[in-house]
Amino acid sequence: MAASRLQAGAPAVRSIACVLIVAAALAGAATADTFRRANGNDPDTLDPQKYELLSEGIILRDLFEGLTTQDADNRIVPGQAESWTASPDGLTWTFTLREGLVWSDGAPLTAEDFVAGMRRAADPKTGAKIPEVTYKLKNARAILAGTMPVEALGVAAPDARTVVLTLEAPSPLIPTILAHAVLAPVPRHVIAAHGEDWIKPGLMVTNGPYVLASWEPSDKVRIVKNPRFRDAASVAMDEVVFFPSDDMEMALKRFRAGELDLVPQLPPTKIAWARKEAAEALALTPVAQLRYLEINHTLAKFQDVRVRRALALAIDRETIAGPISGGSVIAAYGIVPRTLEGYEGALFDFAGTAQAERAAAAKALLAEAGYGPDNPLTLELRVMSDAWAKPLSAAIVSMWGKAGIKASVLAAEAKVHYAAVGEGQFEVALSGWFGGDDPETFMWLFQTGGGLNESGYSNAAFDAASARAETAMELGERYRLFAEAERMLLEDVATVPLFWTIQASLISPRLDGFKPTPRGLPRSRYARPRG
Repeated sequence: MAASRLQAGAPAVRSIACVLIVAAALAGAATADTFRRANGNDPDTLDPQKYELLSEGIILRDLFEGLTTQDADNRIVPGQAESWTASPDGLTWTFTLREGLVWSDGAPLTAEDFVAGMRRAADPKTGAKIPEVTYKLKNARAILAGTMPVEALGVAAPDARTVVLTLEAPSPLIPTILAHAVLAPVPRHVIAAHGEDWIKPGLMVTNGPYVLASWEPSDKVRIVKNPRFRDAASVAMDEVVFFPSDDMEMALKRFRAGELDLVPQLPPTKIAWARKEAAEALALTPVAQLRYLEINHTLAKFQDVRVRRALALAIDRETIAGPISGGSVIAAYGIVPRTLEGYEGALFDFAGTAQAERAAAAKALLAEAGYGPDNPLTLELRVMSDAWAKPLSAAIVSMWGKAGIKASVLAAEAKVHYAAVGEGQFEVALSGWFGGDDPETFMWLFQTGGGLNESGYSNAAFDAASARAETAMELGERYRLFAEAERMLLEDVATVPLFWTIQASLISPRLDGFKPTPRGLPRSRYARPRG
């Protein structure tokens, strides 16, 4: 499951001298069994229950393994659990752990470690950034709200190899959700000894294919093969090194210099170059990734749906998808990406309308709401200070200007940007979400009181519709119900979707077994040297 906040970083411009220094430092350091990955922002944390950014989640899923995991195609398969069953009413799930599981320090790993991890994720004292993954468990919402003790969570360990989950309502997503790092087990013995320092190199104990060897902020995170992993024999790469790559241009230069094996996302302006000069390394894959504008619904001026609709109408998504993004994105008139097989969701009712008509409709709506040349709608657009975001934000401001909206731009490094959004310190903000392989993971962004709902949006009818869809076990009915919930969000303009991403990756031809999928990039354990 790839549900994580997207991130982008600062547009740091480094000199060619810096490139040569880095190249010299890395020369001869990597071997055929080292996988060198560009990886977005420098992580703030490697605590599985506390992370938020995609760059953090990518590292964590190499360090920890849940009851379930993903194969090389990112489809759900057994992980630490060898099997599971669900009760006839779908409310009780029983997982049987594999025999002989141990932590990377050799200590036995038991069902109680999974109970501890899930309780930790639901404990409000933890401050989990993605608490939605616990919501299926009985009493999770009440525990997070502080009205019930964490011991009331619907998870138990009747014996050392059995984990029993009790749910609030039936859901077919349980195996998918359990692959998420937030629900990973935790080494209770290490946390008891070291407290919050347990995630530091030299102290951290993991149960995944790799262990943390070093973490040098603003430089790299290095992980090495865990010989005690349950399937260590299948892990080909002895070490994986993650380099912060908020400057995508710099990441491309390092790839071309042979210093990186993977650039997960090319700058849009370089895709044409890659098609010509690096065709054997280029992979273009539509993924379940949404970029959107988050609206602060707590502000009076955005509580008028006419104003929110005007913001959505005025944006020319075809121009964003074409000239601005170089064909690296798909114009989004809905919320849920159409990478989900068989899902036909809702779209804005103005999809297909000429942009000139949309702009005129936006002006008319603003006039109805009391705005005009003598009293224009003004707003501040918060964005990440990343190279790709600069032309995008400039284009959005220009498009809004044609409808009479006066917008200014406030750019900040991604960590600062998302912190401000999380605290409600924004009017409109550029944001992103990489959901899982089900529409439900995109509905989390809008549920009343949800930890991912940073906009203050609340709609009781949508909440009810989403809740009905969540419990639907038959796929066709489930998709139909979620499409109805998505339609409600669009009619209410809960957010302004911009585009769905086509992941343009560069993967070194020296690697084998590592291919992008619509569900994102595989885990590092599946990479191996070619030949």
